[in-house]
Amino acid sequence: MAVINVTAGSQAILTLGNTSALAIPGAAGSLSVPLMQDVTISTTPGTVRYSTLDATSSSAFTTVMENEVSFNMLVDDNTFFGLSNTTNSVANDGLWTTSNSKTEIFFSVAFEGTDTDDYYFSGQGFIGGLAPSASIDQAVWISPGSIIVNGDLSKAQVS
Repeated sequence: MAVINVTAGSQAILTLGNTSALAIPGAAGSLSVPLMQDVTISTTPGTVRYSTLDATSSSAFTTVMENEVSFNMLVDDNTFFGLSNTTNSVANDGLWTTSNSKTEIFFSVAFEGTDTDDYYFSGQGFIGGLAPSASIDQAVWISPGSIIVNGDLSKAQVS
């Protein structure tokens, strides 16, 4: 058994791009979301439940998968509002504008980092759930966020 320890700070990387090549972990021109506090990948099959008169319990069958990536982060102004990047419009526009304009993005979530043969999930979807907040007790801006996946999540390895 090989436990993936994320305390080194070089694992659990969320990478965004306007093309699939820019969303590969460690790709030049990619946007790696910094200062994440946590990241969750959820995949849930849709289900339909039904009952029949000849059974004492209900039955179910599955439908399409509902996939989502959710995260919490400290707000970094370059990531949140954008920074000049000639190859990646997600980095140019920032998370807020990309979400607000409903732009579909490509993403990956690296489990082990960006070294050869490290595992990651990838897909495409829409950024949502941004809700930056600050308080006197928290002293920094923090925001949740999510990627509503459009389609399947794919498992891959960094090459």
